[in-house]
Order: sequence, then structure tokens, then C-alpha cells
Amino acid sequence: MPDNKGKNLPDHILTSYGDQIELIQSKTLEMAGLVEASFTSAIKALINGDTAVSKEISISDYKVNAMEIEIDEKCNAMLATGPVATDLRTIIVVMQVVTDLERVGDESEKIARNSLDLDYPNIHKNFLKSIENLGTRSAALLRKSIDAYARKSVDQSLEVVEEDSKLDEEYEACMRQLITYMMQDHRHIKTILDIANCARGIERIGDHAKNIAQHTVYLIKGKDIRHTKPEDILKVDLNN
Repeated sequence: MPDNKGKNLPDHILTSYGDQIELIQSKTLEMAGLVEASFTSAIKALINGDTAVSKEISISDYKVNAMEIEIDEKCNAMLATGPVATDLRTIIVVMQVVTDLERVGDESEKIARNSLDLDYPNIHKNFLKSIENLGTRSAALLRKSIDAYARKSVDQSLEVVEEDSKLDEEYEACMRQLITYMMQDHRHIKTILDIANCARGIERIGDHAKNIAQHTVYLIKGKDIRHTKPEDILKVDLNN
């Protein structure tokens, strides 16, 4: 008589993996929501000079760090059991996305800390407007990349990659404005440098949003587009 004891084992393992994959993806989106809210609040506090909110953000990054550790531990435990190829790719992408989300949290914390040092009475309104526009564009990019990851949308991910280059251009224009003013009036060098640090953090968050979008394309299509120029991405065959 044939031995049927192990017949259901593969299905059991796959079901277990399915549950675990769903769990880490859910946790990743929960972390993404926390990070996005923190960044949005940091920008609003920066523009409005809300020191209470900035102080809260500057000391609350431990929540994001704790979630990163929790998700990484779950992913490493799954890797140790030898997942099949499709699950392996998902786990790898989750770990990459979580790393970028944690760095967004770090940048939000830095923006909040820098805003506490700003001398608001001596900041030209045009500078705050430039920072606000930059922050709004970067926050929208982050939101879109997270949504693309949640929906597993290649088209939306590619839009994020393309739009990040526009954010870079806006950041460069903002920096030129700051440098020009700094050269004209040396009395406010420290304030200008503090604003420049905030702008740099905002631009870096756009880079992390782009990374998340690129990870999403890899998750869905198995294609690595990280080192592909934006104008060449459409030439990449994502169907094979």
C-alpha cells in the first residue's frame, strides 16, 4: 500500500507561506502609512514653524525602527526555510522596501530636528514657499510609490521614476536660490544652511520613493530597472 502521509505536506507549506507573505506585506504597508504620515507632518511643521510637532517627530523615529526590525525578523525566518522562487522574490523586495521606508523615517526626523533650529523671523517667504512646493511634490511622489506597491502597478511605478527627475530639477532650482541669497547676505548663512539641509532631506525622500517604485517593478516583472535611465525605461521589455 502506498504511503500517503506526506501528500498534503507541500500544500500545507505553501498555505503557511501564503499566510506569512500576506502578513509581511500587510506589515510593510502599515509601516509605509506611518512613515508617510510622519513625513507629511514634518513638512507642515517646517512650513508653519510648529515646534511642538517637530519635537514629537524628532523623537518618534523609534516606532519606525521597531517595525523595520519586526518585518526583517519575519523575512529572515522565512528565508531560513527555503522559499520557492516567487516567494523568495517577494521576501527580498519586502526587505528592500522596508529599508527605504526606514530611511524616509530617518530623513523626516532630520527635517524635524533642523526645523527646530530655524530662525523664522529672518527667513524670506519665498524660501518657505519653495520648500513647501518641494515638500508637496516629494510627499505626493512617496504616496504614489506606496500606492503603486500596494496595487502592484507597473505603470504607476514607472510614473514615479519619471516624476522623480522633475523633483530633482525643482530641488536644484531651490538650492540655486538659497546659494544666491547666501552670497548676497552673509548674516543669515546658518539659517540658509539649515533650510538647505531640509531641502536635501526632502529630495532624498523622493529618491527613496523612486527606489520603492523600482522594487515594485522587480516584484511584478522580475526586471531590475535601478540603473536604467528614465528615458530608456520604456525601451525595456517588461513582458519577458
